[in-house]
Amino acid sequence: MPSSVVQQPASRHPVLPDIGKKRMARIPDIEWNARIGGAIQRAVAIVGWSNKEAAANAGVDDAEFGKWLSGGRRPQMDRLFALEALRWPLIQTLAALDEQTEIVVEIRRRT
Repeated sequence: MPSSVVQQPASRHPVLPDIGKKRMARIPDIEWNARIGGAIQRAVAIVGWSNKEAAANAGVDDAEFGKWLSGGRRPQMDRLFALEALRWPLIQTLAALDEQTEIVVEIRRRT
């Protein structure tokens, strides 16, 4: 005699354990990003550009560039280093972020 209780079939999709790599959530260091943004701002001032000019030269809009300066977004350093006029001032201002860094400037005359 058949049972009147319906038997539940075994699960068709077995649950497999998660074997992917565990990743820690990255918490951005806002203070450090803001310090980098300040270094970029000082380099732009050394060159004599406005923020709008610097953003245009870097190929980004003003809002994006402003986020780089405020530390809200990580700057695209390759875009900044591609600007020849900004390269050396940027290196100097970034190096000055580390209090233990000594900046030595050597000027050679081309003959």
